[in-house]
Amino acid sequence: MAELASSSCAKEPVRLTDDLFAVQPKLWCEHLSDHVTPAPPTLQPAPPCHVCADTSESWYCLTCYKVGCSRYVNEHALIHAVEEAHLLTLSMSDLSVWCYGCEAYVHNQVLFDVKNKGHIAKFGEPAVSLTLDQEAR
Repeated sequence: MAELASSSCAKEPVRLTDDLFAVQPKLWCEHLSDHVTPAPPTLQPAPPCHVCADTSESWYCLTCYKVGCSRYVNEHALIHAVEEAHLLTLSMSDLSVWCYGCEAYVHNQVLFDVKNKGHIAKFGEPAVSLTLDQEAR
């Protein structure tokens, strides 16, 4: 079973104002090297969950590329992550990557290929630019 929410990995939201916060993705995650495998040639823009077939919030496992629904639907992506110890997942809603081990969003060059394939699936064209430049946020 996967160990979730390693305290050494979690990142706190950034306060922008007294009542507004921003989530900054981690630029490195200790799980990137063991939980991300090469993406298939193409992804689907709204693939069905492998358990319940819901397509409203699809998440690709970045280890085996099974699709699960979000924790706000039937949480099959989370169940898969815990049962299989596959900790990183790509949201087809916003092309963000979540690490269940760190309980944090992650943005790293290792993820650019799969994020670009997700962008092509959603928008029919490659992403204009993927960057780790802090000033671009």
